[in-house]
Amino acid sequence: MKGFRRCPARAVGVWLGCVIGVGVFAILSTVWAKEIAFVAREVEDQQAVWLPGEIVIHRSTDFREPLILRFENPTERTHVFEAPALFESIEEGGVQVTRPVRITIPPKGTEQTVIDRDRMATDAIAAEGEAVTYRFYCPLHRVDADMGGRIVVGQ
Repeated sequence: MKGFRRCPARAVGVWLGCVIGVGVFAILSTVWAKEIAFVAREVEDQQAVWLPGEIVIHRSTDFREPLILRFENPTERTHVFEAPALFESIEEGGVQVTRPVRITIPPKGTEQTVIDRDRMATDAIAAEGEAVTYRFYCPLHRVDADMGGRIVVGQ
């Protein structure tokens, strides 16, 4: 009878260990991603900007993990984050595709995307050690005087 009671106790222990292990792995896998947050801000004359205006990414450290861009729009208007030379990696119809970043964020909304690091690495190699700059802006509320912001990928 003693052996019969120990077996379920061991099974419960193994099961709990697996649950805890999977939970820890899930938490750590989200920690391993590099996340950069952008926030839409409205300024005078119906203009809008994305803040921060400049982000620096280091090839030596930041390319080891997935790069996630998160967009927050606390305003009452729809905004778009566009970076034509920067590519996102998304799934469409069960297939992984890459396309230029153009994300529409509704009022009071939040969106995110995963950047295609392979494409960024290719751009960095082509630059032969120089910094690579990706421009971004909101095409819906862009004024000629607004240069938008930039993401700089350096050593």
